[in-house]
Amino acid sequence: MTKYNETELQELRDFFAGDKFAEMTGCFIKEAGDGYSICTMEVTDMHRNAFGGIMGGAMMTLADYAAAVISNRPGKYTTANSMNTTFVGNSKDGLMIAEAKLIRDGRSTNYIEVKITDSTGKPLAFVTSLGFHLTK
Repeated sequence: MTKYNETELQELRDFFAGDKFAEMTGCFIKEAGDGYSICTMEVTDMHRNAFGGIMGGAMMTLADYAAAVISNRPGKYTTANSMNTTFVGNSKDGLMIAEAKLIRDGRSTNYIEVKITDSTGKPLAFVTSLGFHLTK
């Protein structure tokens, strides 16, 4: 997997600046390359449930964003067809990290696996994403 250089990474960040929900929730592209992405989300009170844990929806938002970073470029658009999430832990930590990896990229669909951890490496969720390639 080839890592994008700083110019390519900034072009990707500029492209995803149009994703206002991801921006509002604090999603950030830390690293990306051909077939992978590492995205983060700073966890604030907005992301926490009544028990102080991280909301499952916040984890899924970060996973969806990390998968989208792999799947979408100007001229290449993919929408999530289905996402399956297994929550395996929670954290009081202030940072979530999503590591997404493209497993298969076919003519009309792709399949991506995402692992969500906190900053200590504690697993929080595992997500699979089936994407459908759109023609514009």
